[in-house]
Amino acid sequence: MASSWAGEPQLLEPDLCTEWKWWPRHALPHPTVSYTRAAIDGIARGHAYTQLGWPS
Repeated sequence: MASSWAGEPQLLEPDLCTEWKWWPRHALPHPTVSYTRAAIDGIARGHAYTQLGWPS
């Protein structure tokens, strides 16, 4: 898991991305892919791994 970074994010696939923007976790854009939302919610709860759609 990354704990630090340097530099600025760059959009390297403009044909696959409509917008590059930082969003507050409580105000993610719609639609947000369900597994992305689940991962972000899990990270916010302190979980490094989130399981979605499979029995525990």
